[in-house]
Amino acid sequence: MPALKPPPPPTGAPTAGVPAQPTKTSMPKKFVRPVAEFRPPLIILNAVEGWGKTTFGAYAPDAGIIMARGEIGYLTLLGARRVPERPIVQIDNWQELLDLCDSLATDTGGLKTLVFDAMGGFERMCHEMVCDRDFGGDWSDRGFMSFHKGYEVSAGEWKQFTDRLERINATKILLSHCKVRTFKNPLGADFDRYASDVHDKTWSVTAKCSDAVLFGTFHTVVQGGKTGDRPQKGKGIGGTTRVIHTERRDAWDAKNRYGLPSTIDIPNDPKKAFETVWKEIMKCQQQPEGTAVGL
Repeated sequence: MPALKPPPPPTGAPTAGVPAQPTKTSMPKKFVRPVAEFRPPLIILNAVEGWGKTTFGAYAPDAGIIMARGEIGYLTLLGARRVPERPIVQIDNWQELLDLCDSLATDTGGLKTLVFDAMGGFERMCHEMVCDRDFGGDWSDRGFMSFHKGYEVSAGEWKQFTDRLERINATKILLSHCKVRTFKNPLGADFDRYASDVHDKTWSVTAKCSDAVLFGTFHTVVQGGKTGDRPQKGKGIGGTTRVIHTERRDAWDAKNRYGLPSTIDIPNDPKKAFETVWKEIMKCQQQPEGTAVGL
């Protein structure tokens, strides 16, 4: 009977008399100096009705209007000669929106600004796709609305849209309709505030990746009213001066990464609305090195 041979050494184990070879390791990461480069921003404009959201976008330079199914605001303004003529495209379903963004990431066709009118319409298409695909078209508590699972799934799909926006080399403006919603305050009494008409999960994904979230409203002076133990409502007067808020307050959401003034007065001339905001954004390019900007 032949002698049994010892089992081969484990892979990587040194052979008798042969020195072990050093194990290859990856080089540690090193800090590098970043290049300060201005990227075309992603801007959300959430504004009250009648403020001029579509007009704001239409007067941006070399703008293209991307309209959700059912949004006719731009066409109505164009028919009344209130906005300049811009190239338009109407989106009827979610896949069309993603395909368009993929195309624009390759070539914007000379467009410098893309205006998405409006977030709520595009969100509806996302929800429709998710409901049909994952819940058999059932919108009830047994389907899309079951424990709000539909909104959870849709948030992931919506991020595919925002990820595509970041790859497009143009300024992106997302228009959002506004409504008053009760805020569940964990630190005290609940209160009403202005919010976008999209679902909270959609808003969270979009606001997180945006460079500026702007809230447009009218400056209103409140006459009378009392605060304290027995608050009373006052009377709103004025309300014709347009303003944009760029920082979050209890009454609205906003943010910016450019160190913008907390409030920007907007001229009554609609042609000046976008221009006024853009001038403030460009000021960040002249800030001294190391100057902190708002996040």
